[in-house]
Amino acid sequence: MSRIIKIFLMFAVVALAGAGSARVAKAQVTVYTVLNDNVCVGCIASQFNSGSVFVNGAYTTKISTGSYGIGGGYLGSPHADIEVNSGGKCIFLADAGGVSGSGPGDIAVINYPTLVGLQTSNYGGNGYGYGIGLAHQGSVLVASWTTSGTLETFTVGAGCALGSGTEVTTVGLNGGSIDGLAIAPNGTFVALTYNDGSYGMVSLSGATLGTVSQYISNCYNTLALEPTGVAIDPTSTYVYMDCGGTSGAVIDAYNVSAPGTTVTNGPLMAAGGPQVYGSNTMGLSANGVALYIVGTFRGAVESANVSGTAVTANSCSNVSLPGVGSQWIYAGSINVVGPGAGVGAVVTESGISPGSFVELLKIGTGNCLSDFRQGTETNSFYALSGASYFVQ
Repeated sequence: MSRIIKIFLMFAVVALAGAGSARVAKAQVTVYTVLNDNVCVGCIASQFNSGSVFVNGAYTTKISTGSYGIGGGYLGSPHADIEVNSGGKCIFLADAGGVSGSGPGDIAVINYPTLVGLQTSNYGGNGYGYGIGLAHQGSVLVASWTTSGTLETFTVGAGCALGSGTEVTTVGLNGGSIDGLAIAPNGTFVALTYNDGSYGMVSLSGATLGTVSQYISNCYNTLALEPTGVAIDPTSTYVYMDCGGTSGAVIDAYNVSAPGTTVTNGPLMAAGGPQVYGSNTMGLSANGVALYIVGTFRGAVESANVSGTAVTANSCSNVSLPGVGSQWIYAGSINVVGPGAGVGAVVTESGISPGSFVELLKIGTGNCLSDFRQGTETNSFYALSGASYFVQ
């Protein structure tokens, strides 16, 4: 379910924390979003891959990477990342097609708005088949090169330059590729899912990767579902994995003290709105009490209550994303922004009129979502993923 064919276009969503009018929210918080357009070779005449930049949902500019994407990949893998604590506004975009368009791929390093360069794997990593996942914690960037199974770290230095770290090679227990990727907030481990029903943890100390531990998920054993997206609570104690589901979200969760035991939650049935279908990505509120789940194939976003390994439906109705159902719009990655709670999601659109979209949502009472603002950029075809941060 998490494999996305290479004809999808993009739509993105970001939600702002707190109640109040749109005018107040805009004055208090500025949200920056970068979408990885994931342009493959020949997909758009004379155009390399690029990052589309939005400010408060309004498209502002496009940064060319001088390399190529693949026009698809795994939804569990975030293909864009933003790090703002290393002396610059660092943007990292996965170019899984690389300068040749046929792999092994690279990471475009941008010190906004300047392209610094293209970073290839120091260990022969290849992401051409299914993409390159990216995530950072502090000054460490982790990349999953899905085709080769290479999990690699980089250090983020001055001017956003990437220094060499370490690597481990890992495939799923059933032979699958890395899909979902997240780093614990305390920086001590990386959580992974694979596209074969298994999941794993990799120890992390600074930029040094260590032992890989792997398990089969309960949702795979009992429901034949495969975990995709990953979220980790603020205390780095609990890990949540999005197992999809055809009517309501199914979430597996585990305590890192007993990682081999997952608790399956759901299907979660929202109080109203279209039920989540084919969820692949999700994100936690900053305080760890609300989980926001994107229904890939129904274009609905759900909020749920979280307590330890328990994930339960709340009293909120699911939010339908504008345009879903009219042009084959699908949901992609999700980001958490803002104080307290916030959410950003990327939605892909295929076949009719090429475009990238950013949807701003607000989170109000009871962690319920409401529509806020939509922005668009019309010359972007295949993006699956975006990254957001806020300035208050």
